Amino acid sequence: MLQRIQTLYIAIAFALTLLLLYVPMADFTIPALPSPEGEIPAKEYSYTAVGMKQFTLNADFEATANGYSAYSVALLILVVLVLLVNVGIVLLYKKRILQMRVCVADIIMNLGVYALFFLFVLKTSGEMSSALNVPVSLNYHFPLVFPVVNSIFILLAIRAIGKDEALVRSLDRIR
Repeated sequence: MLQRIQTLYIAIAFALTLLLLYVPMADFTIPALPSPEGEIPAKEYSYTAVGMKQFTLNADFEATANGYSAYSVALLILVVLVLLVNVGIVLLYKKRILQMRVCVADIIMNLGVYALFFLFVLKTSGEMSSALNVPVSLNYHFPLVFPVVNSIFILLAIRAIGKDEALVRSLDRIR
């Protein structure tokens, strides 16, 4: 029964998780540094689930992308795993009890995405700050709440799956 409301909840969670791969969740800027050869331009780093993307800022603060300077393989694997589990939850529509258990595992993995993200951000920004001996300003963005929103939608899906299971059991009693 793929046309149930829990499928919509899980599809929304899937879409938000997919956005984590492309939308920056945080960024920090290293100011321009003086050096004997001249001034080193300011650099901005954006954090996505894939890793840390580096931008070089010129004097007009226009960014030039330099590609990924650090990859977060564990975070990327966990986000892809959450995506696959969301698809698996939808495909388990005939086994509602197992579907609810997998939903709980998905919520735990979403919390793991938070933990790995903050570990990655704090570690890399701290290393950059201490290596260059300059203060680093860390800014968080709205997509950082996506794992919490995903967990809420998965909880709503668990509730809807439980209602379906109760309905099926009540119909079994009548027979």
